[in-house]
Amino acid sequence: MRKSLHGFRSAAVKLWMLTATGLSAAACDGVGWTGPLDVDQSPTGIYIGSFMSTATQPSPSRQTIGVVSEEFDANFLLTHQHYAGNVAVDGISLSGVLIEYRGRQGVFIGFDGLSAVSIEGEVTERDGLFGIYAGDDAEGRFALAYSETYEEGSSLDLLSGIYSYSESSSGGAVYMITVELDGGGRLFATDTAGCVLSGQVTAIDDRYSAYRVSISVSECGAVDGDYDGLAFYQSANESLYIGTDNGQFAFSVQLGRL
Repeated sequence: MRKSLHGFRSAAVKLWMLTATGLSAAACDGVGWTGPLDVDQSPTGIYIGSFMSTATQPSPSRQTIGVVSEEFDANFLLTHQHYAGNVAVDGISLSGVLIEYRGRQGVFIGFDGLSAVSIEGEVTERDGLFGIYAGDDAEGRFALAYSETYEEGSSLDLLSGIYSYSESSSGGAVYMITVELDGGGRLFATDTAGCVLSGQVTAIDDRYSAYRVSISVSECGAVDGDYDGLAFYQSANESLYIGTDNGQFAFSVQLGRL
């Protein structure tokens, strides 16, 4: 269930109070505590929530799903945008710089350009992320709730299979991409535009449902190139999220298992 900004902030305050109480008790026992001890909260996980722009009125709320890896790499998929970059923590404070890709055609994003976006906020481990973001032509707030899907573990055998994504344009044209993964993590895909994709999926830590992805795109015009990023699998709806970028475009999609 998505939590409000107030809920995230309350959780952070409760965590601080519990930590402070524990440290005070230790000091009374003669440990010799002399000041506050900041414990970094991990931002890693799969998240579902929203980015809400404050640059325009009324403020549009854009639903997002994404993942932060154990190395603090981050990928977030919005409907027509993709954010990719890195985050850092200091206690409960969250910061980072993400590249925002805009303008989607099929599974590729970046046709309307890209820009750097800075984020600042707070994290409650295994609970949520909230804060603000700002760039040259974007600003707003984000609120992301942690999903326990992250703790389902990773397995290349689990991922193996055939997946697809399709969409229809206002004119009735249908776009489709079909992705096949084998038990060794090798990826092969083709789409209705004639693009060919090949690559490799690798498990990062078998305790968590997050994977590294490298993809080479060919026969696809301007978006040809090598893409790197992250993926995760949602067993509840048998869907595979892939979020990658190459510095010019992002390949970002949520696929359903066939």
